[in-house]
Amino acid sequence: MALRPTTPPLNALRAFEAAARLGSFARAADELSVTPGAISQQVANLEASLGMVLFDRNGPKLSLREAGRAYLPSLRRALDEIEAATLDLVTHGAGERRLVIGALHTLASSWLIPRLKRFQNEHPDIRPVIETLALNFATPERSPDLATRQMDVGLYFGDGMWPDTRVDRLFDEIQVVVAKPGTVAADDRTDLNALIAGQTRLIHTTRPKAWHDWGQANSVAISGAPGPGFEHFFMLIEAAKAGMGIALLPRVLIEGPLAEGSLEIVSAASLKSSGAYYLITPESRQDVLEVRAFRDWILGLESESDLSE
Repeated sequence: MALRPTTPPLNALRAFEAAARLGSFARAADELSVTPGAISQQVANLEASLGMVLFDRNGPKLSLREAGRAYLPSLRRALDEIEAATLDLVTHGAGERRLVIGALHTLASSWLIPRLKRFQNEHPDIRPVIETLALNFATPERSPDLATRQMDVGLYFGDGMWPDTRVDRLFDEIQVVVAKPGTVAADDRTDLNALIAGQTRLIHTTRPKAWHDWGQANSVAISGAPGPGFEHFFMLIEAAKAGMGIALLPRVLIEGPLAEGSLEIVSAASLKSSGAYYLITPESRQDVLEVRAFRDWILGLESESDLSE
């Protein structure tokens, strides 16, 4: 049995990392749900075991000494790896073929889930788990964050230029103008300026320029105050179904409402978005058997209609 005689206790390492990151024993104590005295004692014990001082203590304020600055990065990476390994075990379990699929909320409910039975029929030994993969607005490129939640693959929208990720293009996004049946008069469907002037424009708040892009593509002047705004497409779909106004929505997300008659397309004018939908896979997981099975399945759907309708 291998021993690690120089490795300090985990509690002491966690106390040091939190205090170094937060610059305070009190704040570290709050994060770890212990007392400041306990954090101070753990750090003191760690310093004693190492034979060197890690912090300069100036009252409640802490500053790292050279030894502490040298120790912290490697320690932080080690703690992150422990956290990731634990999360991976909890997420994927042991002894089962589990596939965690992250997807944008409306894409998951409107497009993926109706097709997922086919994947289960072809791969009954793989258990899919669907989780929400939100657009990341913290970075200019809106990079998808699969690693934090240990997702195996993702269904994502954007330009496909994301680092450390295998990217497979699925389909373009074509946006169409829809409304609750009976909302738009027949004469207004051919006169786009009358359509815009006579209806409340529902707004997707994360794509505030969508209507203006549609207008520019179809030579329509967009003027007047916008209507109610909604953060997610599934909210926008429900607002349009409720008769609150006209909405510009990706055709791929509304096949169900169109088929059941709760929405109708009220204009032949459409807009092809600059982005597209992609299957994305972290480079570290692209050769996992469950991931390869899902990629082969989704890229092998029989026809373009399987993908976009």
